[in-house]
Amino acid sequence: MLRSGVLNRAPHLVSFLTYICEQYFAGRAGQIKEYTIGVEALGRGPTFDPKKDSIVRVEAHRLRKRLSEYYGAAGAGHAIRITIPSGQYIPHFLANGTGHLEAGAFSIPPSLEPPLSAALPATVLPNPPGRRLLWPRIAAVLSLFAVSALILSHLPQKRKDTSPPADEVWNGVGADPLPAEFRLLAGYHGQPFADRQGRTWSPDAYFSGGRSLGVPVNHRIEGVADPNLFRTERSGAFRYVIPLGKGTYELHLYFAETEYGPGNPRGGGESSRTLNLTINGVERLHDFDALAESGGPNRLHVRVFKDVSPAADGKLRIAFLPSTAAAFVNAIEIVPSQPGLIRPVRIVAQDRSVTDSEGRFWSADEYFLGGNSVLRRNPVLDTREKELYRGERYGHFAYYIPLAPGKYRLTLHFAETWFGSPESNRPAPGSRIFNVFANGVALLQDFEIAAKAGLNRAYTAAFDNLQPNAQGVLSLEFVPVRNYAEVNAIEVVETE
Repeated sequence: MLRSGVLNRAPHLVSFLTYICEQYFAGRAGQIKEYTIGVEALGRGPTFDPKKDSIVRVEAHRLRKRLSEYYGAAGAGHAIRITIPSGQYIPHFLANGTGHLEAGAFSIPPSLEPPLSAALPATVLPNPPGRRLLWPRIAAVLSLFAVSALILSHLPQKRKDTSPPADEVWNGVGADPLPAEFRLLAGYHGQPFADRQGRTWSPDAYFSGGRSLGVPVNHRIEGVADPNLFRTERSGAFRYVIPLGKGTYELHLYFAETEYGPGNPRGGGESSRTLNLTINGVERLHDFDALAESGGPNRLHVRVFKDVSPAADGKLRIAFLPSTAAAFVNAIEIVPSQPGLIRPVRIVAQDRSVTDSEGRFWSADEYFLGGNSVLRRNPVLDTREKELYRGERYGHFAYYIPLAPGKYRLTLHFAETWFGSPESNRPAPGSRIFNVFANGVALLQDFEIAAKAGLNRAYTAAFDNLQPNAQGVLSLEFVPVRNYAEVNAIEVVETE
């Protein structure tokens, strides 16, 4: 059944079916409960409460549906049907088309070796009417137990990690060091993809283990400016071995939890999926929960690691290890940087990147949540960097800028190009007032751009010694007091 592909892209169903069958044949059918399935098969923690988390019931319903589809198509000719009666979790094994198990109705071809995690054949003898318990049925049951015991004796002990077995290995050749900047989309196997920043993302490579999973096209991920990015993931237990040239790099790992959490296929919430991460054998994340770190499901979260270098053999090894469920990652980005510092983050509130008069690159709008964007016709009058002020994000919004630990200088660029008239060069007092917070601390209160700079004129506000929060993010919140908050560009530079 597992080889048929009916459970492809459904690792929880594989674990569910494998677990209940193995428990049954180990003589522990009485232990097949909603709690034990949740913890031992589906990766829930010891605090799992079936009354609050319906994952077992949901997955049981999905499994019953898949079994029904299988035996109505590819498995229609099988001698034995596996069923899970409604309201129960103990598997039943019935002779196809009869509801009974008849002598000689089942056999295992000697040429077929089950995979390590395959669900094993088993049988349950249905209660016969009256006392018509026939010896042929008893013989069939005993013979099936004997065959299954023989198979079990050749299988390894059940692993604590209940995630599906790793079944993908990259077949490419990757001995030469990669270009200085390298980006890949985990689980993606198409042509290289160029995003709107002009950056090229390669298909998945240099991996061993895990599986490629896709995100439905209509599944919206918050905080992703380019809707074609991060539509796939690598899931399971896996690692990347990436050849790099000598030097110092910063590593960006992109996560968006689209499987767990409210509204997602697997349900649950915080703690549903946690993972551990090592870089060149050193643990860098422990029990990392992307859903909790980002503040919700279906939301982009980026972790930045600085001062990353390849090992002595020229390879960077990144291992993703399951904790409460299959580990995952959506994308990996590696760029060179100065020792001790990450690259400056420069963002313009526009849908295209900008290069300023000093040759510095400002990326198109990203890392935002909420608000709206617009291009203004009125040019800013008093700066040669007019391109930085052509667009703005306005409304009630936030930016979640991923940073490595350190201290940073934040510069916010503003221009009032909407309220007021060019003739007076002054809008009506109080036309736009708003507050700006960094990680919950007020940077600007009752701030009015035009009161500081006038109409169509640039104004910058700089703040030193800012640090990312525990999630590795500088959270900037723009909160309206009167009319909408706005910003034109953001610059974050590490100082120490």
